[in-house]
Amino acid sequence: MGSATPAIEADRPDFTESTETVPPGSIQAEGGYTYSRDKSSTNHSIGELLIRVPATSHAEARVGLNSYSITRTAGSVQRGFEDMEIGTKVRLIDHEERSLIPNVSILALTTLPTGHRGIGTRAMQPTAKLALGWQLSERLSLQSNSNYTYASEDGTRFSQWANSVSLGADLAPRLESFAEWFGTSPASLGARRVDYLDAGAAMRFGTSLRLDARIGINTRTTKNYFAGVGVSRRW
Repeated sequence: MGSATPAIEADRPDFTESTETVPPGSIQAEGGYTYSRDKSSTNHSIGELLIRVPATSHAEARVGLNSYSITRTAGSVQRGFEDMEIGTKVRLIDHEERSLIPNVSILALTTLPTGHRGIGTRAMQPTAKLALGWQLSERLSLQSNSNYTYASEDGTRFSQWANSVSLGADLAPRLESFAEWFGTSPASLGARRVDYLDAGAAMRFGTSLRLDARIGINTRTTKNYFAGVGVSRRW
């Protein structure tokens, strides 16, 4: 790649998807590991693999191979692969200079019923996402998502909404950080809304490699928390 190639941008480790797409002529892989605790259960999510391939200068195809999951609850252990996911991201508005009008992208994706019984679902779960982004200053940026999922659980369909806001700050030329709120309503079929706060950082090495880390909590109880690390690479 030439020197004009922009520095790598990734859709991890925060919940919020960026408005950026992968540059033409590239392919990007993102993956990681997350440990989470929820009430009396713990989970290890290993992989989180997302492959991003440019389709045009303003669009990309996405394949999420997702994770191998290990969940421990009350002495029992359940393990297996989650459902894979396919989708696309399209940039609709893209400003080269700072503007009150946000950069805008839309994402359309769906899971495929490929996961292990009890971990994956037996039905596709389509999702639409609206991603907005503002460059507030040379070092500060703001990203926001509004998501709708036609979810399925135990053979029942229901509407699931999610929203997020992520504030990013460049701490140094290669070091960036974020603080984020995100919430999902309902968290699952028949459940209440759940909200989280998280923060993290990422270090870039050259223009094509990025390492990240994050930690977060449920806003209702600090006993429910998660932490993870990851890597993104562009070729």
